[in-house]
Amino acid sequence: MDPKGNGKTAIRGGFGIFYDRPQGNVYSATVGQPPVSYMPTLYYGTLATFLQASGVVGPPDVIVVEAARQSLPSTMNFSFGVQRDVGFRSVLDVSYVGSLGRHLLIQRNINSIPMYARFDPANVDGTTGRPLADNFLRPYLGMGAIQMRTFDATSNYHSLQASLNRRMTNGLQYGVAYTWSKALGTGSADFEGVSYYFPKRRWNYGPLSYDINHMLVINYIWEIPGLGKRLGNRLLGAFTDDWQLAGITALMSGRPFTPGFSTTDGQDITGSQEGARITVIGDPRLPKDQRTFGRNFNTAAFARTPQRSFGNVGIGILRYPGWSNWDISVSKRIPWKGEERYFQLRGEFYNAWNHPQFNSYDAGARFNPAGQQVNANFGALNGTRDPRKIQLSLRLMFSRRRRRFGPRWCAFRRAAGRIPERARPCDAHVPTRPSRNPCRSSPGAF
Repeated sequence: MDPKGNGKTAIRGGFGIFYDRPQGNVYSATVGQPPVSYMPTLYYGTLATFLQASGVVGPPDVIVVEAARQSLPSTMNFSFGVQRDVGFRSVLDVSYVGSLGRHLLIQRNINSIPMYARFDPANVDGTTGRPLADNFLRPYLGMGAIQMRTFDATSNYHSLQASLNRRMTNGLQYGVAYTWSKALGTGSADFEGVSYYFPKRRWNYGPLSYDINHMLVINYIWEIPGLGKRLGNRLLGAFTDDWQLAGITALMSGRPFTPGFSTTDGQDITGSQEGARITVIGDPRLPKDQRTFGRNFNTAAFARTPQRSFGNVGIGILRYPGWSNWDISVSKRIPWKGEERYFQLRGEFYNAWNHPQFNSYDAGARFNPAGQQVNANFGALNGTRDPRKIQLSLRLMFSRRRRRFGPRWCAFRRAAGRIPERARPCDAHVPTRPSRNPCRSSPGAF
């Protein structure tokens, strides 16, 4: 919609519902499991008796799909934006863009042992003094883990998107795009596992793995003014003219992550099939002026989770380092026998400044029985992105000339019935590529 009808402003909006299907087939993982196939386990055998032994078919782990009719995964996309011609051959676009995912595919182990079952004295093996194996404690005896796939996960994405784009004018073209967004959900991909003990909205809902709050991307092309052309010096122009600088600069905030932990004594903390999360006892964030290479968040804000507890850390409470990257190309056009043929000397520089781009921390604490954190690298930088890469090339670029067919040739073709009378004049430019009608009414179309 153009409110004033002067072609300067446009208001746009849209809404759509799109139906999806799971990756592959929800039943594909059920092929190699009972009752189609079995995998016996042989104990205390030897190679000499291997082929004669039958082995033991223990409780199998299986994957099942929830019975009854399931809703198809769907995505609702919606947007509302305003575009404005701000002059200087530039257009400003500000939009709200959102997306809602419904009936997404997840899975949970419906044959998990009861919560704290390993701590129940009734479940102790009298011969060893230790808890019985999990397969003796499951609700469905005779089966191992039963991963049930269901279509009940959700996700949502909301963003403010702004861009400013300038068309090529006077040798300069650029585009600036900024996005402020939030992506939340119960799973970042199909078949992601959720808790059997806790509601997924409480235990598994949070920032998705690809949630990037801030992103700024700038692209540009600059045809560097030729000093030789300005001074009328062809020799100087051979070195200074026909240069082009182009690139893409991207700056974005880091992805979310959830700190974890382990213990030096291997204590069973939950007595259940799901492990414990770390316990948060303070603000885990550090001001930028307090961060160092070995300490990027407040490691003192985490403690060992006590036994018979599942911890309290939320999904994605911290974020990895942000990212700034410069990809730059420099090229020179070298004419050869006219403007239709030329060499292009080109250099491409990825991560042009070659500055360190760290992308992860050591996010795993390790506690001793006294509750002391003993991992010296906890909170330290431990991963980087690619270093600078340089690519050089020399190309020969050319285009075909167009031929002009004279009236004698077209008269001959028309007499032979090859050219309709309504065709445009026969001296029209057409490509040299053979065609069924070299004087057709649409030159250049094959």
